[in-house]
Amino acid sequence: MSALDANSATGLLEAFVPEYGGRAYGLEPLMLPPDPVRCDADGQLMRRYAELLGQGPDPDAESDAPVTADWAERLFWFRWITGHQVTFMLWQELGRRAAEAAVAAPPDDTAAMGRLVRGYSAMLLYTASCTRDVYLRIIRPSMALHHPAFSGAWARDYGPVRALLRGRLPAAWDGRSDALSEECALNERVHEGIAAKLVPDAPSLLQSATGNCRPLPRDVRAALFDTYFLTFRAPCAPEEIAAQLLRRLRAVRHDLAANGLYPASASSRDEKPEALRAPRIEEIEPAVPELLGHIARDFLRHSSPECTFPSPSTRTAEHSMEGSGCHGA
Repeated sequence: MSALDANSATGLLEAFVPEYGGRAYGLEPLMLPPDPVRCDADGQLMRRYAELLGQGPDPDAESDAPVTADWAERLFWFRWITGHQVTFMLWQELGRRAAEAAVAAPPDDTAAMGRLVRGYSAMLLYTASCTRDVYLRIIRPSMALHHPAFSGAWARDYGPVRALLRGRLPAAWDGRSDALSEECALNERVHEGIAAKLVPDAPSLLQSATGNCRPLPRDVRAALFDTYFLTFRAPCAPEEIAAQLLRRLRAVRHDLAANGLYPASASSRDEKPEALRAPRIEEIEPAVPELLGHIARDFLRHSSPECTFPSPSTRTAEHSMEGSGCHGA
């Protein structure tokens, strides 16, 4: 029996809405605790998401959405919101693990940390896989309407991991952190490449708004950022956090199986700047589905000892080689 509260939004969705968002590329609200907590395995969730956890067949995912301009906008809006929600959960887990780093991390934990940073890089690529037209016509104006100085720096969960992502790792990890440092450096290159892809000739919203509005208190900025991405803060059971993550990882994997990172009818592959064509960045793209499965098992503490940083799978379909993303440009 699942430990999910049947009256919670996630419990109701798990019970009655098997399709994420209730429709093709629908959205769901995310409920996160103010401070990160450890996620625990739940028997019913593990059975429900067996294929995501590598314990059952992965059913073919088919999109029933028409290939139209409206379809592309809905798909990329789904990726923008849902990919950021996944990112918030990865940041929380990174922050929790770093805060607990009082002793040297064993190799398995260091590998799991590396997968979290790689997962963040993958979500950057995923959220910004939209065409530049969709970004400049729909996504960027929506952020400006929410607040003219809207910025990824406002993200509540980013602050605790900012130093880590810039390569300043806990002293307890000395001697075992080279691979993690490399992942952080790669993440920074992905982030810079995405900015060059989406807004090559324009300043950020924050830079554009300088002098045009009064600074807001930090907590107000964080609340504005959360609400834009349909994210709310309240105490949450670990099982509920796990369910929300698994639902999103499955939805992202189904999307990639159906459309690839660069959908043929609305591809931004040719818009990738040279920075995103670096081999180490391009090798992330086909490995995203496998990586998400590893991360799901890490969250539920069911990763196998032999897990290492994911590399491109030879079984990944050609159309999965697609992607690019960002957090509030």
